[in-house]
Amino acid sequence: MKRLAIILGSVLLTASAHAQSPALTLVCGGIGFEQSQPMRAAQGAHALTILFATQSGGYVAGAKTLVTDPLSDVSAVHDACGPIGQVDVTQPGRYRVTATLDGVVREQWLDLEPRGGARIVLRWPD
Repeated sequence: MKRLAIILGSVLLTASAHAQSPALTLVCGGIGFEQSQPMRAAQGAHALTILFATQSGGYVAGAKTLVTDPLSDVSAVHDACGPIGQVDVTQPGRYRVTATLDGVVREQWLDLEPRGGARIVLRWPD
């Protein structure tokens, strides 16, 4: 009986740990060389890396960014993302990225998978 209790306890702890991990995360940063280089180097470890830039190629920060999986009602939001955002998902699927900077909205739908290494650049006027 004691052995069964230990096994059940282990199963419950494992299930609890999985239940607490978010299905969708968005981490933002990349300001300065010290932050941007490690984030760029880790691109393949994430489902998606988003670069926030101007039309002429300069980087921008401060975009309100929302990533959603409408089918499972899961989302992640950051009020001031950029110049790099990295998205992690636990399930493959179709996700929507919406980012707003100075009233200008950029939206893109993407097929993402865990550790898929996808990359997009969202651009705003100079």
